[in-house]
Amino acid sequence: MTICTILDSQIDQRKFGDDCTFNGYLEDYLNLEVDIDETLKEAFAGILNIDQDVKICVGLKDTVNKAAISNQIIRYKDVFKFEGKQLVYPYLLYTEKEGVERALLVVPYSAYSFIFAKGYYYCMTEPDGMFIDSKNEIVAISSNDPELIVKTFADSFDTRAGAVQRKLDHMFFKSYDELKEAALDCAKKMKEHVVVELAPIEERTPLIREYIIHWFLLKKVLYVQYMVNKSFLNDRHNGSIKKQRNQAKMNADEVSFMSFSDMWRIPFASE
Repeated sequence: MTICTILDSQIDQRKFGDDCTFNGYLEDYLNLEVDIDETLKEAFAGILNIDQDVKICVGLKDTVNKAAISNQIIRYKDVFKFEGKQLVYPYLLYTEKEGVERALLVVPYSAYSFIFAKGYYYCMTEPDGMFIDSKNEIVAISSNDPELIVKTFADSFDTRAGAVQRKLDHMFFKSYDELKEAALDCAKKMKEHVVVELAPIEERTPLIREYIIHWFLLKKVLYVQYMVNKSFLNDRHNGSIKKQRNQAKMNADEVSFMSFSDMWRIPFASE
């Protein structure tokens, strides 16, 4: 199925569905005066200005595929300790123009959010996932520049989605080694902050889930981004997929994190 067919079929809460929180025309969504940050509000308004028929799927839920090869190799079992669907894709804007269908995955901006956007994309398009046949129709972005988000949406209909994605990637990291450094730094900072953030909270499940998903996405990106690099296969590993896979696994293993059980054991400290 094409990306628009898949996303159109997701049933939102307004129709008593549980697939997502909203799925419909972007114009209707913005008219709800939803609580989104100013960057995204400006970006979405800009996209609507160039395409009145664009739709948006908000908070789409998805399941991490435990059988996917990257998930088996990185062995991050904590991500499977939650009931239901573990992943929530923040915003998916989608439409069709002259027979070309595209979806723009937008993740709210933060210091390392572009890495998370890449991770969500890799989860969406992994084997046996619902978007596996649509991987060339999706572009993932997170930026604090509304104009870049609008331009990326427009460019995705004029250029192959993969080419648009590679150009974006290069804007945020010049090399795999630079990406890896940022991902490991992000993981370290999350681990440093988690105790302070969780200590005053009694109902910790939502925040623990967020931390675990973000650590999982970091591991996912480090593994998959290394594996899709053909020059690494030839230049670093002499054409050996086994050696490349082993190095990709070791890269993902460098992501530091706090376990599910340890986060629950953090002593409660009332304010």
